[in-house]
Amino acid sequence: MTRILITGAAGRIGTRLTRQLANRYDLVLTDRIPIDDACGCTVIPGDIADIECARQMVQGVDTVVHLAANPDESADWERLLQPNIIGLYNIFAAADAAKCRRVIFASSIHAIMGYPADIQVSTTMPVRPLDLYGATKAWGEAVARYYADQRGLSAICLRLGWVLDRDDPAIQINLDTLSTRHDGDDLDMMLTYDDLVRLVEASIEAPESLRFGIFHGISDNRWKRLDISDACAVLGYRPQDDVFAIAASRLSQEVLV
Repeated sequence: MTRILITGAAGRIGTRLTRQLANRYDLVLTDRIPIDDACGCTVIPGDIADIECARQMVQGVDTVVHLAANPDESADWERLLQPNIIGLYNIFAAADAAKCRRVIFASSIHAIMGYPADIQVSTTMPVRPLDLYGATKAWGEAVARYYADQRGLSAICLRLGWVLDRDDPAIQINLDTLSTRHDGDDLDMMLTYDDLVRLVEASIEAPESLRFGIFHGISDNRWKRLDISDACAVLGYRPQDDVFAIAASRLSQEVLV
């Protein structure tokens, strides 16, 4: 089985990926905080801001799924520096030194949130963060490009949208705005956990010839803040959910009640 390291495995995304991928891959999990349910996988506790810890984590690993970061969009520089800047560099440097095949970096929609809401953003458009958190994700994409171009390490950056369960109450829509793109609930930037797993699996299984790519991660929503066409064409990403349809179905059921 392919050996996969998941950093930030104690987080909500890491927990879900572990649960869904444990039977398919040989997972190694790491985090600074305890991992509640490792699903029988190998656990290496440690802080990616420590380069020696990062080097230990990647030994014998084929692919790194790098989730670890401070996800607070309001965080200041001091809180972002260690996990989002130093830690990210350490993971890429350690993966390169250990001859890992690929690093899959969990970037974010925040790297391009500075564009107006009525513009669909493609991966060819320049980064445009609204906050320092988004800027650290843009930095991560640049580091990934460096290691791909100059060091030969395959690097895939996934700009993840708002990740949530299909039954999350945030997936809702107002009857008066059902036919419009902008309903105030950010449906056009949502990614269900099921589609997230599909996107990560497609990234792991992408051909060896794919050395670098930035891809958008949202579901197959009726309206999309991010263009996912290249993720579908290059990675073979096949999202199954449309949160607008989920919201409309939920609304219909509420009306019937």
